[in-house]
Amino acid sequence: MLRTSTITESERIPFHGLCKEKKLVTDYGFLLKSVIIYSSWGKIILQGFQFVVDDFGGFSAVAEEFLENIVDEYTNTPVLLYAVQGHRAFTNLQSKKRTVLEDLHDAVSFSRLSSYSKLIVPVGLPSLSKSKVSKFLHIEDGKHYHSSAVYAAALHSISLPFRMEPVGPTTPASSVAGAVDLHGVIQMLSGQGRQNMVSVLDVAIPAPSLSGGENELSLLENLHPLTPQIAEDVEDMQAVECITIHGAHASGSHRASVSEVKDAVDSAYQRAETSPMFCHLSVALRPLPIPLPFPSIFGNQVGQHGELMGGPITNSSSKGSLDVHSIPMAARLRSSNAILPFLESRLQNLHRFGIDRGAAGAQLLRSWGFGREELEEMEEMLSKMVATLCPPQLSSDSD
Repeated sequence: MLRTSTITESERIPFHGLCKEKKLVTDYGFLLKSVIIYSSWGKIILQGFQFVVDDFGGFSAVAEEFLENIVDEYTNTPVLLYAVQGHRAFTNLQSKKRTVLEDLHDAVSFSRLSSYSKLIVPVGLPSLSKSKVSKFLHIEDGKHYHSSAVYAAALHSISLPFRMEPVGPTTPASSVAGAVDLHGVIQMLSGQGRQNMVSVLDVAIPAPSLSGGENELSLLENLHPLTPQIAEDVEDMQAVECITIHGAHASGSHRASVSEVKDAVDSAYQRAETSPMFCHLSVALRPLPIPLPFPSIFGNQVGQHGELMGGPITNSSSKGSLDVHSIPMAARLRSSNAILPFLESRLQNLHRFGIDRGAAGAQLLRSWGFGREELEEMEEMLSKMVATLCPPQLSSDSD
């Protein structure tokens, strides 16, 4: 299970705090998960690397050095980076110095780590319990294993297509469809069109049935972001999406077939006010099994197999793995201009607190070992990310 960091406040501060501990790059090798597929001859083929890091603290520097080594060693192998942050307890008494430190750290960490990635996915809401994701969940923000369970379930589901066996057009009815490798997903999301390398992660946990009720939202409308600081209800004609749905119910607790899921998604997009330019759909019949150590985070409406039962949502005691054995899941990666607020905030904070004349965090950045040239390179990188998603301004000249 994914585990968010519980480093103390004094250990969270410096970006550079662990960068000289080269031994950690070896000791923390378990953080890196290589994705492999097997050919018919049993040969191992490296798809790429999925890298998960809590980038709020000194581990950012460890991750940067680790990624640099990976990129040097595997030059043409793509890296998918999940930059995960846990719950932050903001208070009105938080000092300006602390705010500047955290804003600068977010900007520096994101820009440095993204330089070694082909695709980066920010994950981690300020308050998961108050988000739309938790509609059918009982989450306590102070309990890191609650949020870890949700994030781990989402990452498991979105990476499921990497582990699927490809199915040909003449293959009989299968339990999976839409297999794609890591390189294929990265190419779809960041290698075409405007080449946006930052994606949004959405999830429905548990996913609703395909039939739905008269007043219920569709499966697609129940996908809500785990990526912070994004714009909602944006129209993006160049959006690209990769969706994974597994264990979906047709109605009640009856499992839907692969073709039923495909038809339901097609129908949902036809009814939607806006649709992406391109969408890749992966489907599997098997739901997400709930292991015994899984925290008790399910609400009263979640049934034994993840079906959503009728009745009002109450604050009764939450359900765990003894009550809920499996759940249907839907997860989506999308390249969209919805990520603009996230990128713009990091660009603005870096300039305001680190580069502008008399910047409040200039001395702090120097203590982290960053000179002006490095900061300007970071600013340029973030500016390009923003410019990639901003539509070109039409000239007002009549000629």
